[in-house]
Amino acid sequence: MENEYVFTSEGTSMTPEPLTLQEALPAPKCMQDESIAIAEEMETVNLSDDPVIQKHVLISKHLTPEERNHLISLLKEFKDVFAWSYEEMPGLDPKLVCHTLNVGSEAKPVVQSRRNYHPNDEMQIKQEIEKLLASGFIKPIKHPTWLANIVPVKKKNGQVRVCIDFRDLNKACPKDEFPLPNMDILIDSTSGQGMLSFMDGFSGYNQIKMAARDAEKTAFRTPYGNFYYTVMPFGLKNAGATYQRAMTAIFHDMMGKEVEDYVDDLVVKSKTRGEHWSTLRKVLSRCRLYNMRMNPKKCSFGVSSGKFLGFIVHRRGIDVDPDKVKVIASTTPPSSQKELKSFLGKLSYIRRFIPGLAAIIKVFTPLLKKGTKFIWNDKCKEAYDMVRQLITRLPTMQAPTPVVPLKLYLAATDTAIGALLAQDDEGGVEHPVYYVSRLLGETETRYPRTERVCLALIYAAQRLRHYFLAHKLHLMVKTDPVRYLLTKPILSGRLARWLLQLSEFDIECISPRAIKGQAVIDMLTLFPGNEETSLTQDIPGDLQEMVGVLEEKESGSEQPWTLFFDGSATSNGGGAGVVLTDPVGNTKALSFKLRFSCTNNIAEYEAFIIGMSTAVEMGVKRINVIGDSNLVISQMKGDFAVREATLAPYRTIAEKLVGMFDQAILEHIPGATNRYADALATLGSKLSFTNEQPNIMVIQKTKPSTEALILHEVPEKDDWRSSIKNNLTSRGNEINLKTLKDYIILHEELYMRLPGGILARCICDREAKQRLHEVHEATCGLEQVISLYRRLQRKGYYWPRMKEQASEIQVSCPKCSVLPSEEEVFAVATTEDWRTPYLMFLLNNTLPTDARCRYKLKKTSKRYFMDGEVLYRKGFNGEPLRCLDNVESLQVLNEVHAGECGEHQGKRKLYQQILSLGYYWPTMRKDAHLKVKRCHTCQAHANLSHKPPTLLQDMRTPWPFHTWGLDFIGKINPPSDGHVWIITATEFFTKWVEAIPMRKATGAAVSNFIKEYIICRHGIPYKIVTDNATSFVNQEVTKMLKAYGIKHRKSTPYYPQGNGQAEATNKTLLRILSKMVFEYKQGWSVHLPDALWAYRTSPRSATGFSPYSLVYGSEAVSPVEIAVPTARVLAINDVEWDVRSCSDWRWMDLEAADEQRQQAEEKMRAYCEGVARAYNRTVKEQIFKEGDLVLKTVDWVRKQISGPSKFAPQWEGPFIIKESHSSGYYVLASVDNETLLGSINGKWLKPYYC
Repeated sequence: MENEYVFTSEGTSMTPEPLTLQEALPAPKCMQDESIAIAEEMETVNLSDDPVIQKHVLISKHLTPEERNHLISLLKEFKDVFAWSYEEMPGLDPKLVCHTLNVGSEAKPVVQSRRNYHPNDEMQIKQEIEKLLASGFIKPIKHPTWLANIVPVKKKNGQVRVCIDFRDLNKACPKDEFPLPNMDILIDSTSGQGMLSFMDGFSGYNQIKMAARDAEKTAFRTPYGNFYYTVMPFGLKNAGATYQRAMTAIFHDMMGKEVEDYVDDLVVKSKTRGEHWSTLRKVLSRCRLYNMRMNPKKCSFGVSSGKFLGFIVHRRGIDVDPDKVKVIASTTPPSSQKELKSFLGKLSYIRRFIPGLAAIIKVFTPLLKKGTKFIWNDKCKEAYDMVRQLITRLPTMQAPTPVVPLKLYLAATDTAIGALLAQDDEGGVEHPVYYVSRLLGETETRYPRTERVCLALIYAAQRLRHYFLAHKLHLMVKTDPVRYLLTKPILSGRLARWLLQLSEFDIECISPRAIKGQAVIDMLTLFPGNEETSLTQDIPGDLQEMVGVLEEKESGSEQPWTLFFDGSATSNGGGAGVVLTDPVGNTKALSFKLRFSCTNNIAEYEAFIIGMSTAVEMGVKRINVIGDSNLVISQMKGDFAVREATLAPYRTIAEKLVGMFDQAILEHIPGATNRYADALATLGSKLSFTNEQPNIMVIQKTKPSTEALILHEVPEKDDWRSSIKNNLTSRGNEINLKTLKDYIILHEELYMRLPGGILARCICDREAKQRLHEVHEATCGLEQVISLYRRLQRKGYYWPRMKEQASEIQVSCPKCSVLPSEEEVFAVATTEDWRTPYLMFLLNNTLPTDARCRYKLKKTSKRYFMDGEVLYRKGFNGEPLRCLDNVESLQVLNEVHAGECGEHQGKRKLYQQILSLGYYWPTMRKDAHLKVKRCHTCQAHANLSHKPPTLLQDMRTPWPFHTWGLDFIGKINPPSDGHVWIITATEFFTKWVEAIPMRKATGAAVSNFIKEYIICRHGIPYKIVTDNATSFVNQEVTKMLKAYGIKHRKSTPYYPQGNGQAEATNKTLLRILSKMVFEYKQGWSVHLPDALWAYRTSPRSATGFSPYSLVYGSEAVSPVEIAVPTARVLAINDVEWDVRSCSDWRWMDLEAADEQRQQAEEKMRAYCEGVARAYNRTVKEQIFKEGDLVLKTVDWVRKQISGPSKFAPQWEGPFIIKESHSSGYYVLASVDNETLLGSINGKWLKPYYC
């Protein structure tokens, strides 16, 4: 039943129908709070000793004479703490606090345009300026860099408040992240006190000085001159944070215990009236110590209630300020969107007191959409009137008592969610603490019903986090949603996120027996019962089906559920994935980590058993089971027999689980269509856990199902198996080994080894009768060459009279197409089997009808023979080889290659080992090759390929200074004059190099280098090539390159050949520099220019010319030419050159420069082609296309560092090629289609086969 609560009142009880708005009545008087005087009468007291001078303060009129005298005496003692004028306010010590602006260095000062004012306003502005000047709050300024305007704001009394337009200055100031207190906590802490005193600073902000370096930035323009503030003015960004910082510094040890403060609102509190005076003395002493002055007109002392942060706090709790309620109640219905927003803004401040506010005001939502015509209809009017009615009888909220648990009620409708936080007082009466509610988003309205309730829980946890952390929570529901939410394995992303949010809270689910408070009635009123629900009685989210409370299940009980399963076994362990879908379409995804040794087939059975047992727990009766394991599905259907001892117990358990359903249909599908379950299984198999606690997303399974799930049967009185079990388990008795040799006990079940290696479970006579008729009904009339007896064998059953009883049924059945006498040999499979022609020829002398096939069979059959019911082939060494079918061959391949004794050998060795073991099938060599090729473990541990995967890329450029390659050398040890880096830039055409030493490899340093040494010296290049270091890939460099239109090409990580020109330059430059440092014994930064000169003036192999000559058209004059003059030096000395001769000589050099560059280009082309021919001979070309599956080398291999273990794989994956580029680098994505950060060179990839 929905809303099944018992209301108790005055000794009577009744069970009501779901409440509607009209039926909700006010709470009985015994449940209502007594009226509280929230407007306490005050008395004015003069603190001055001189009756002429009036220094008034306000104290409570309800004090006893003794309390009154004590309070007045105390206030007179500390009257210097109050200020009645600006002259009495010295201000706080700047050493304690001062306001800084922290304007960014990149900010440009703004001088606002002058504004004109009304003459009346100018007079009032003048008066205010004179007052501020007299108090020393402002000073004149002549040449301000920042200048703002005055904005006069009219007060209610007609006067003008002078405000400053600091918007431009505020934009340049970073936000001060000093935390402001939580208002809810402050209000709660202030209520419930024995006595209170409310204090407010006198012009509080102005008591804090401006920092000297920032004061002039507050300059503002008036009609009478420009001024700046020496104290912190209103309107500055971060002013509130600075004031809060000051109050925290002054009262830090008293906050939360004796005082509560929010910026300039200060409350002194005490639990008892007697201790209030010592607390107040302590606060006033602290104010005197720090020169803080209070405003006596805004202070009230010795009261039991008062206004704080817009609410009335008192001994019994918290109320809304009646003035605010009066303003809301007196408003006229909104006539525009702006007025509606204003109305809702006023409501939002008091929404803590209004149950289900979101559900009421939901009709206003369409009117708030941009571009919507504002139409105030009857529904809007009804909601508006309801709000006005509700705010006239708002409840008194109780501040939560420490230690006592809080109660949480949840509610949800189709459009809104809500919650109530409540607490019982000492008498057991329930009081509201907080109401929260909100409208559902468009997507959230499509959540299932109970998932919306779960969303209400999450919203309450987020909105009321401070209450959830400080108290134990009793979630008032009739079922236990949190317990299931915290313990069930969920892979739904939304529920997983919710689960993480709830994990930090102490939540206990309690079933409510009676509603004793008005708060819950109010909540039921605003969330009325309907065909959905009001207060939750269900388990949230998609967990409800898992514990059998899904109401939809009743309507869809005739429709089958669907189970997808898959298992995965890796070197890291096994994994099982299960996807269970109900008839409505709700999906449950389960992933398990199998922490025990298992093969892939065992993992598949584990997944099958886990899924079926989960469905049994949920009460499912009809199910379609779908998997991509042909072995499991075929064995369960009886098409394949079980020969492995490890699999026999699994099929036994699986069969018993299948028998628990009214209908279970098994279907095999390709692996590609079972990707969801496969992904869950892979997830479970690849995870590693550091402890035994289950992960939130994936459950660890430490025991196999054969140990953890044993389904016992009721034993028969005369069970033929009992004597055999006793003989197998006893030691002293004489036993007949010949009789018992084919029997084995596995996990308390008796099995018999039948001819052909089949393991059949021995069943009692009662089950034998059931299975006999069950298998006969399922297979009768099928056109397949196999008898009922053989079908029972393949289903894995055995009892002594099985063959006889099966024959009797089949002979007496007119529909059976195969009689036992006509049955083919057991080894003949009903599916296509390469052995069938040989068996038919050797047993029945039956030949194919086709002449060529008949000739081939006669010729090849000479090497085949039968031994009992098994087909063998004569090997070339004379040894018989047992012929295997498709299932057996796959089993042998898996076990020999990757079984318990498998060594993951290569394809040739695997083929040889299978032959040596005595097995044969026609495609054995090919299958061995594919098995090794597709083995994930072999691929992950394969050797690295050291051959380049792509041909050499041509990096020639069309003209000088077209492309530059940048790189860093360093860090260099030892440093030289603080420099530890060298940044180098190599021009690709001329090989010209620019390089400078650096202390830090930052983006700003690189950006400045590019601009100064490349752009300003050689012009704007077309392209710059770098690696992926953060020094080159950052905001500063990107912004600068974008500004000049320069393309930025980045080489792939861990592949220095991608920026080969820069790497080659670095080697040469470092070699020259190291020799100079060794020779001259000085810091290397001193010799860097010499090394650059040497590099620039030396011919390069690629061009045949020096970079200097290709840039300037002639060779540089070197020092040796001065010491031993060359011909050109002698010619200059012997001939007196005139201007014309010099000009002609230079023209000749420039004309020759073009020819020289042409020759350099031709030689570079020949040089590059030669290098490419040599390089490409070593290339093992490997090009990947988009969508290809690949493995990539693990990070520690690419970084060339030691791995985590000697046994760690060198490859990881698989991954999908997301982007493919002709230059040989790729962008990868995970199998879940999540793109990996960065690109990778093809050298570190290889194909993945699956």
